[in-house]
Amino acid sequence: MTLFEKICRMVGDRRIPSPRLPAFKMFRVGFANRHVSTVVVLAIVVSAAAVSVGLYFAIKDVASSTYNWPEPAEYQVTEAGLQTMGKKNKDYPDGTESQTLSIRLADGARISNLSISGTDLGRAGIARALDISPLTQAVTGSTAYLFVGNLTMTGSAFPTLKMEQSHVGTLTTGLLCDGHTMAATITNTIPDQVLTSKRLSSVYTVADSIVDRIQIHITGTSGAYIDQLTLSDVQAWNGEAYFSRLKVGNLTFNNTSQIGDGSGVDSASCYFDSSVLARNISNTIQDKPIKVQ
Repeated sequence: MTLFEKICRMVGDRRIPSPRLPAFKMFRVGFANRHVSTVVVLAIVVSAAAVSVGLYFAIKDVASSTYNWPEPAEYQVTEAGLQTMGKKNKDYPDGTESQTLSIRLADGARISNLSISGTDLGRAGIARALDISPLTQAVTGSTAYLFVGNLTMTGSAFPTLKMEQSHVGTLTTGLLCDGHTMAATITNTIPDQVLTSKRLSSVYTVADSIVDRIQIHITGTSGAYIDQLTLSDVQAWNGEAYFSRLKVGNLTFNNTSQIGDGSGVDSASCYFDSSVLARNISNTIQDKPIKVQ
């Protein structure tokens, strides 16, 4: 007799105890339970819908609050270039959405070429259609300037133009103006700005755009650098072209650009303030009745 057969005889008909598993009764749906089930299912459906809607609007808000260059928005430029996607501009005081292209240049930011061409500007109530200046009046100091190798404007039109608190190596102006004042001060100490190295510099282009206004602001007291700043065929029906706290090697505004608010040649639409210091000035501005609108 084998060991297995011995064990079988010993056990015989005896039942071997084993741990009992807990019993689970099937969920039986009666009349009352069907109502409970309906409420539970509806709650799950409503919750899923609420989560889906919330997720949709969250994604929509993120997508609508970021912009790609050069869509109207606020862009930060640092030494490493364009750092983030555009940030939504603040709405105007009347609640309407701002369509401003605002370029914020941090300390040490370098741009080899910034070209703005074929761009239409203007909006009721704005003071400046083109604003190249410090972000705030608190941005001051001996190095708080936008340093530009060459600044050129051609084929453009604004109701008024003003330049102040700037240094220019060679200032060449041949604008057509509805009256002008050239009060720039000649001084032989103004240097040229040589910014030709493209090391760690970027290139930005705005072409065939329609925006309320364009802002190019330095944001810190150490300034920023642009080798070539070109404005070509930039038209504004309202708002001034404003230039402040620039140090430029060569500035050329030729007679393809027209400036005038229709006030007549005895009232200056083009104004170069005495705080503009230049080593060389070539002024061939022509006064003629002009109204840009």
